[in-house]
Amino acid sequence: MKEKIKTAALSVFDEKGFHQASIRDIAARAECSLPTLYYHYGSKELLYEEVVCGSYRQISEQISDQIPEGLPLRDVWFFSVMQRRLLEDDDRRVFRLAHKAMLGLDNAGAASEKLMAYEAERRAADKKRVMEEVADPAFARLLLRVSEQMLLSALLEDDGLAQEDIRRELDILFDAAGKA
Repeated sequence: MKEKIKTAALSVFDEKGFHQASIRDIAARAECSLPTLYYHYGSKELLYEEVVCGSYRQISEQISDQIPEGLPLRDVWFFSVMQRRLLEDDDRRVFRLAHKAMLGLDNAGAASEKLMAYEAERRAADKKRVMEEVADPAFARLLLRVSEQMLLSALLEDDGLAQEDIRRELDILFDAAGKA
C-alpha cells in the first residue's frame, strides 16, 4: 500500500503542485482511506519529503554510482546527460518536482530546503573538480552553467540531439577550456 500511495502522491504533486495537492486527492488516487495514508505518512509534508526528496537523492546517487571511477570530467558529464535521458517517467517527475521546489516555484517548506542543501553539496563537488581541471575561473564557471543546462535539458525537454551531438558539444567545451 505504501508504494501505491507514493505513486499516487507523485502524480498528484506533479499535476497540482505541493500547495494545491490535498491529502484527500492523494488518498482517492491511491484508493485508500485517509487513516491508511496518515498511518504510512504522518503528513503531506512528510509524504512529499519521501516521494520527492528521498527519491531525488536516491536516483541522483544511482546515476553517480553507475559512473566508472577515474573517467575524465567530459566523460562523466556525458554519461550523466545520457543517464538522465534514459530515466523512466516517474523518475522524470521526481526530478521535475525537485527542480520546481529548488527554484522556488513550488515552495514545499523543509523539503525545498533539503533539496537545495543536497544540490549545493553536489554543485560544490562539481565546482571543485572543474576548478582542478580548468585554469581560468571564468571558463570554469561557464562550463558549470552549461553543464547544468545540459542536465536539465536532458530531463525536462526533448532537445532532439543525437548522442553524438551531445558528445561533440562537450568536446568543443572541454577543448576550449583546455585552451583558455
